[in-house]
Amino acid sequence: MASGALPPAFPAVEIEGEFYWDGGLVSNTPLQWVLESDPRRDTLAFQVDLWSARGTLPRTMLEVATRQKEIQYSSRTRNNSDRFKYLQKLRNALASLLQKLPDDLRNSPELAILQPHTQAKAYNLVQLIYRAKQYEGDSKDYEFSRLSMEDHWRAGYHDTVRTLRHPEVLERPGNHEGVMTFDLAQNGRE
Repeated sequence: MASGALPPAFPAVEIEGEFYWDGGLVSNTPLQWVLESDPRRDTLAFQVDLWSARGTLPRTMLEVATRQKEIQYSSRTRNNSDRFKYLQKLRNALASLLQKLPDDLRNSPELAILQPHTQAKAYNLVQLIYRAKQYEGDSKDYEFSRLSMEDHWRAGYHDTVRTLRHPEVLERPGNHEGVMTFDLAQNGRE
């Protein structure tokens, strides 16, 4: 219900006595909630961004406002992905160290606390980034006309189909982190 409550244009929405704004104010792509849920499991996650970190140099104040949003929103996504990869690296290093413990430490209470965090899980993160059209400006986060939505849906559908043409997207990651990130713009040029 609050997904359209975007300040300053739209007020907060009251839900059971609490007021909420769109979750994108905190994180436009709340990846950490998916990846840090319990129990942990092998995961294929599609992360869709309406904003791109890459863009042209703005030449007008309107273009500056658009570019500011692009940088602000897209940097959170990359930060979340990078943070998660680092966390996975720590988990896997911890698992490796725990296997090297002498037998007299294997029943320690500390090990019982650490052990659940060392389960080897694989994460494939597919990054789909909407490439804005020339006519779109900084209103694309609150411009929900039928024409705009159909354009965004069509772009997302085509990007997903193009991504799934790459079998490596579904392969178990072989790196130390157990995380593979696939960005169609970088890894899937066709």
